[in-house]
Amino acid sequence: MNTIENFKKISLILFVITGTLHFTSSIMIANDIWTSTNIIISRSLDIPFILTGIIYGFSSLRLKLTDPNKPHKILDSTYIALTVIILLALIYINIFIPNITPAL
Repeated sequence: MNTIENFKKISLILFVITGTLHFTSSIMIANDIWTSTNIIISRSLDIPFILTGIIYGFSSLRLKLTDPNKPHKILDSTYIALTVIILLALIYINIFIPNITPAL
């Protein structure tokens, strides 16, 4: 199951990168440094940050709970379905729930 291990490694790297950028831009917004640019960065990185964390978590669960030599199609399908549902929910929240931060 090299594929699942590779997903785990890549999602961890992307989680750290997007998390660092997201938190750095949030700190810069709080300190009024390049506010307009950092608001755009902060608002556009929240979904990738959450999704990479979910993919890392699900791939870690998959590796810990199952035998890597056997196929687990139902478990994989469940994880994919949950990820898609969470992605759609995040997109819905970002589009239809207004942000509290003031407009530029």
